[in-house]
Amino acid sequence: MIAVPLAAASLAVSPIAKAVAALYGMGVAIDNYLDKHIDMMKGSESPTVSRTGAILEMAKYGFGLGYLTSVVVIATGQFILGNTLSALTTVATAATLTNPIAMTCAAVGAIYYGWGALSYAERNTILEKLGKGLEIGIELIKAVINFVVDTTKKLLSSKNFEELKNYVSSAAATFGKTLSDVTHRLGDVVTDTVGIVLKKGSEAIDGTVELAADAYTAVKDTIDKTADGTAKHLSEAEVARTKIWGGKTSSRK
Repeated sequence: MIAVPLAAASLAVSPIAKAVAALYGMGVAIDNYLDKHIDMMKGSESPTVSRTGAILEMAKYGFGLGYLTSVVVIATGQFILGNTLSALTTVATAATLTNPIAMTCAAVGAIYYGWGALSYAERNTILEKLGKGLEIGIELIKAVINFVVDTTKKLLSSKNFEELKNYVSSAAATFGKTLSDVTHRLGDVVTDTVGIVLKKGSEAIDGTVELAADAYTAVKDTIDKTADGTAKHLSEAEVARTKIWGGKTSSRK
């Protein structure tokens, strides 16, 4: 019972909580702002936004730490997106104030797509920053992150995931990063490249842009299928190797 108010009291003065409040331009207490923010998301006509809001609410009540959980999610996503949360740029703050819901969706999407793509050292760096900046335990932060990843996987549909990825792409661009910088997926490298081409294509004829878009779709689908197939074969090979060597790694070259 005592843990919640203590955590909340710590959060109120923690550097990262202040950075998140500044990013969202919170003119009221952070707990009141986030409660209303989640309610607005849940009430959205967009299933992607509504379900993302539900994930935040489930995390909030599931961990019993109130708005602390939401700040952990937002801050983690911001780090993955490229925001240092130490020296907020005017453009980043302006983008968030224009559409705070989009930035929250991007944060959740960044965790889902980007956390597992980080190296062990990169994850540890973020965990240490969060632990120190929010003054809470690293294991608690890891539990929240894992909850977000698992719950997102369960609640969102394929269409929702595509929309979530769009949020990630837009937010990452605010911090000078691309979608593939976050996901580390080959298919998203193609998305980034063609996205630039299509953007510049506004100066060209419409037919050229349409052809580029068609080519992008075909190439990306091929890459995604190839990548999925490769992952499947590698997984099957690992199972076979385990059966042969009894779980031990072979020393054969």
